Amino acid sequence: MQNLNIISSNYAKTDPESGFGVTLIAVTIAVIMGLAVSVYMRQVSTQALEFQDMYSSSQARWSSLSGIEFGLYKAELGEADVSGTYSFFNSLITLDTLETYTGGGALPDFLYMVTSRGVFGESYIDLRFLSKKSLKAIWGDVSVIEGTDDVDIQNTYTLNDSLYIGQDVTVESGTPLGDPANGVGTHLYTPPGTAVSPATGTYYTSGVHAREWLFSPDFNTTPYDSMLDIAYGLSSSTTWRINGSERYRNVTIDLNDSPDSTLYANGKLTFSGCTITGGDTTRPAVIVATMDIIAENRNGVETTFGDNVVLIADDDIYLYDATEFGLDWSGLSPENRPNTFNMMYGFDYIVIDDGVEAWSSTFSADDIRVDGKSYGIVYAQDKFTIKEPTSYLEGAIFAVKVVGANGANRLDRGTMNLNHYFNQDFFKTFDYGVINQSLLEF
Repeated sequence: MQNLNIISSNYAKTDPESGFGVTLIAVTIAVIMGLAVSVYMRQVSTQALEFQDMYSSSQARWSSLSGIEFGLYKAELGEADVSGTYSFFNSLITLDTLETYTGGGALPDFLYMVTSRGVFGESYIDLRFLSKKSLKAIWGDVSVIEGTDDVDIQNTYTLNDSLYIGQDVTVESGTPLGDPANGVGTHLYTPPGTAVSPATGTYYTSGVHAREWLFSPDFNTTPYDSMLDIAYGLSSSTTWRINGSERYRNVTIDLNDSPDSTLYANGKLTFSGCTITGGDTTRPAVIVATMDIIAENRNGVETTFGDNVVLIADDDIYLYDATEFGLDWSGLSPENRPNTFNMMYGFDYIVIDDGVEAWSSTFSADDIRVDGKSYGIVYAQDKFTIKEPTSYLEGAIFAVKVVGANGANRLDRGTMNLNHYFNQDFFKTFDYGVINQSLLEF
């Protein structure tokens, strides 16, 4: 019995120690599980935050890219100023147009930067690209005559819409400016230090342009000079490669029959009573001559050119008699006319004679003389000459100076209807477009 009591007594002494060990293990397991759960929950929470950040960042990036797409669209339209804040689903896009690099320093002439910030929650992404300005992006709806002397606008001249003249301007009393029938006025701009006299009239206003000094940019002749180099290099003749001068009489010439839709001549080309077709807006047909290109009537048959034809001459281009350059779209309002790639580039004179209609962007390193009708852009690096009452320009003008009767600096005969509707594609000749590989995050 005594031994049993001892055993019983010993059992009672060891039981608390055994219970403590079990409790310690349980507590340890609970702590470990708690820590594990805490770590897991923290990890889940961290991952959730990371996923949330990734999602927000992704949404911000897509928003910023959407802004870039909008900016690209505006650049393709030739519009440089796209500044503003726009809603995009649950995010915001802030667009800005900069004349300087984001890190500082002025951009080269005719370049601008579009920046796009996409914001979603606390996240934002900044993207930017560089673009080249078109004339329309630079000046807006205004034509430019730089001016080399004071200009007189006489009451024998009709003018409407916006025109910048870089010298003092005198408007003769009774000059038909604007479009009184439709209540449309003319806006005459001059640079600081010059003025229009009188400053206002019934249908015109005047003042300094917001950019103050405007000018006609340099015309990039590289694409045309390269084609002239091919013509100068001809040493023998084929159907579409002529080493010498050629006169075509009463024939139809489809320039699409040429392997590259181009007729080259190392000499002068004359078209008498001919029909010239071929080309489209993406690949216009081209006629290149190292000397003159002449189009004229023959025995009552006029020479006609279809749409999407380009003339390149290293001397003069003469459109005589009743020549038609491009199809006649005057039956449609300017904003509804199709985009066509009709163009003339001459190193010297370009003459659009009385009775001629030219639907073209017309570029000359010297003088453009319009006695007939010209629809499109007239770009003269020297002078724009108008001497006839029949002189008619519809579209836009960019010239150094304007010459009227007797060589005077004045607008005295004819009409300029400066509606500024024209095919934007022509502005690619002014290095217009988006700079390749310029899209960056900053």
